[in-house]
Amino acid sequence: MNISSKKITSYLLILPCLFFAVEAIAQTDVYLRVYTKTFQRMEIDLYNFEGEYGNKAAEMTDLINDVLSNDLWMSGYFKVNKKSGAPQNNKNGNSVDTRGSTGALAQVSGSFNLNFNNNRISIQPHLIDNASGRTIIKLEYTNKIGKERYLIHKIADDIVYSLTGEKGIARSKVAFVSEQSNGAKEISVMDYDGHNRTTLTSNKSINLSPAWSPEGTQICYTSYKTGNPDLFVFNLRTNSQIRLSNRKGLNSAPAWSPDGAKIALTLSKDGNAELYILEVEKKKIRRLTYNRTIDSSPTWSPTNREIAFTSDRSGSPQIYIMDSDGVNVRRLTFEGGYNDSPSWSPRGDKIAFVSRTQSGFDIYTIDVTGENQMRLTDSSGSNEDPSWSPNGFSLIFSSTRSGNKRLYSMFWDGSDQKSLTSGGTNYSPAWSAQLK
Repeated sequence: MNISSKKITSYLLILPCLFFAVEAIAQTDVYLRVYTKTFQRMEIDLYNFEGEYGNKAAEMTDLINDVLSNDLWMSGYFKVNKKSGAPQNNKNGNSVDTRGSTGALAQVSGSFNLNFNNNRISIQPHLIDNASGRTIIKLEYTNKIGKERYLIHKIADDIVYSLTGEKGIARSKVAFVSEQSNGAKEISVMDYDGHNRTTLTSNKSINLSPAWSPEGTQICYTSYKTGNPDLFVFNLRTNSQIRLSNRKGLNSAPAWSPDGAKIALTLSKDGNAELYILEVEKKKIRRLTYNRTIDSSPTWSPTNREIAFTSDRSGSPQIYIMDSDGVNVRRLTFEGGYNDSPSWSPRGDKIAFVSRTQSGFDIYTIDVTGENQMRLTDSSGSNEDPSWSPNGFSLIFSSTRSGNKRLYSMFWDGSDQKSLTSGGTNYSPAWSAQLK
């Protein structure tokens, strides 16, 4: 990635403690590394949005404040200062320069309107640069009543992009496995913050290992609904599904390539579990590994040229990396006797994985060079199934720390761990890509 070609606004340039660098991982691959040990969040002031609908207005104000502040925080770039009242305006109708007193680089205020006759809601955010008083965003966002959270997520993503040049993650989704009261395991989807949960499959069977297509419109998964663990694809736009692979034995652990043309998966049609590439359009397969042991859990590099996976060829499960054509295999993890479930960061520099510890299982990260292994979770029970956010700043995972498996999120360094689901048993999360 050529740093000079990235859009970085003046807000990032004036932060002395936030900087980007590139590191060559392989001869042909260059990845973006964020040195977040020195990262400082940009402060942004958030004022109450105003509307006139009695109790409904108060509820909407609280909803906008809560969702927008969480979205901006979860972007990884901002520290939000919630402000009461309304900002003072200068003669141009923009807020006065408060940077000297608050330290905030920008401020957000706005209004909303609920039209129950037309079943419409509109939100009008006003994003202002505190240093110059210049308006950055002043638009109207409109949708059906009931789509309030989506509108707020869209506003948050636009604020992130306007101030950083990076896409926001607020409209991303999470697919996961949810166990039902009848014993079935179904594929469900929710917003990245745990809201708006829906169940996609309803075949009363076992459905596992959801994986998103790179554009976020399809989910592939393994299902036992026909008896054999076959590979299916669910199209979210058409609400339909097709079967991609029904070869004898396992058709499992799918991972969609970043270019969308291929799926890496585990097949056991020849006996033991091996890694294959499946061409999505032609449904042709190509074998990658040749071992008497088990090779599984593939995950693609963001360059489309490498695959990390789990293999017990050394005597215990460890993480390996190979080129996407199956050559140049090298072992990545050497610490710990059981390492599994690799997940390659979209930024390319790190791989998250699960390692067995005294308390159960915990989540670690390691540089793709094999350096800087770091433990992120350290709690009772098991912490498993890591999946990166589309911007590479956060992870979602499952944990039994509260009893049944639930989904949690945390930042790349293990901080700010919080529950996203409550009740039931939920696991195997997969974080979607960012929306355009």
